[in-house]
Amino acid sequence: MTHYNRRNILKAFGALTAASALPMPVMAKTASKPDWFIGWQNPAKHRLETASLRKVSGNLPAELSGTFYRNGPAIHERAGKRMHHWFDGEGMMQSFKLGDGQVSHLGRMIETDLYKQNEAAGEFTVGGFGTHIDAGYPMRGPDSANAANTSVLPIGDEVWALWEGGSAYRLKADSLETIGSKVWTEGLRGMPFSAHPRIDKKGNIWNFGQSVQMQALVIYKLSPSGELLASKLIKDVPGGMIHDFCITDRKLIFVAPSFRAVKHGKFYLDMFEYQKDAPQRVVVLDMDDLDDRQDYDLPPGFQFHFGNAYADKSGDIRFTLCLTDKDDIVSRGAKAWMRGELDESGKTVLHEAVLKTNGSASIAPVTDKAATHEFPQFNKAYGGRSAQYLYTLGNSSKNHPGETAVLRHDLKSGDLQSYDYGATVMVEEHLFIGAETARNEDDGWLIGTTLDYKTKKTRLNVLRADRLSDGPIAVFELPYALPLGFHGAWKGA
Repeated sequence: MTHYNRRNILKAFGALTAASALPMPVMAKTASKPDWFIGWQNPAKHRLETASLRKVSGNLPAELSGTFYRNGPAIHERAGKRMHHWFDGEGMMQSFKLGDGQVSHLGRMIETDLYKQNEAAGEFTVGGFGTHIDAGYPMRGPDSANAANTSVLPIGDEVWALWEGGSAYRLKADSLETIGSKVWTEGLRGMPFSAHPRIDKKGNIWNFGQSVQMQALVIYKLSPSGELLASKLIKDVPGGMIHDFCITDRKLIFVAPSFRAVKHGKFYLDMFEYQKDAPQRVVVLDMDDLDDRQDYDLPPGFQFHFGNAYADKSGDIRFTLCLTDKDDIVSRGAKAWMRGELDESGKTVLHEAVLKTNGSASIAPVTDKAATHEFPQFNKAYGGRSAQYLYTLGNSSKNHPGETAVLRHDLKSGDLQSYDYGATVMVEEHLFIGAETARNEDDGWLIGTTLDYKTKKTRLNVLRADRLSDGPIAVFELPYALPLGFHGAWKGA
């Protein structure tokens, strides 16, 4: 990684974040909001702690012992003003510790430079992904707007809070106290390190950062303990908004969707338009030689998240993804919900893409039942090889944003199991946790949070992965509501 490449990527990101200081006020706070709006309100406190959650029903499996971490936007308003976009709230890390039949909770704001600056000023000082503010605070690069609000990666005795456009932030795994931004080398300081790392069969961690202006990706390869093993700049990647990627046992797969950076913008999101005639560009890189590259085109579309990927017996690469033909959620929905308004976003449907050895590519829906499908999860022990089961959220509601159900897709038989939490419940990502004594792929549990906007409480739920439709085998409830978040991770005891 040369200094020239780093300088130009940081310059590109700096230009985008500096634009967020152009004059445009954040939204004024208004009084009358629907009940579901509680999911987009600030937390009760910046530091939350519950020593023992109330058990609503069932019992924890004795084998399920560890910590469930979650990250998401939390501070949406200050001094009577609200951010425009859900993705701009400053991050709050949650930890749920499970063991001996009990669950405890910690919630801590991630003390980024942005958070500390805003707290000192008593107001929002810098805009972000989809918000301008009228302020004169200097922008020194991507980390000036780093909300650290998207995902989490456990590394040793730390957890890293991840964002799209800047550094990972290091936190102590037990106390969630912020240590500071992660710096491997001065040449990589402030470079984008995205929100969805993938772990290969050797335990190495792969991730990327994107510069849409330079049409480039930065590839990272880390050891299981987080040391940098390699980094590489990959050029000529179309400037589609890439949030996630997937891996086989040998390949890295990136899809640049049809939601492209095609204009100058006042903030990052403002650069993008959905190009309905632009194919999605797929870039496949060999893990052992990142210069070994194959490109494919898929029909137009947009996705945030991918499931598993593998090469079949013929050598064709297959992977699942949650696909839509619009940019509704990011461009409209995530702004409307911040205003307390519903938005008729298009359905996101589970698809399978096939990249053939002859250079052709195709994509087809797996099912459109119970859509909208999002937050795909699978048994990571089957990563990079053919897996039978995939778990998503689904059953979108007309009365509130998001989904109400968790789904189990049998990719071989087509069978679909589901459990619906109810009309007043907003469901968050559920992780698959494999049993240590597993004999079958679906031996394990799904663990995830839900927010019931009638009771104004967040619950932690545990379900058997092989009997999903039976519903939770254990439910624990917090005495407060947590702001709705994005992604989580599990760390066994």
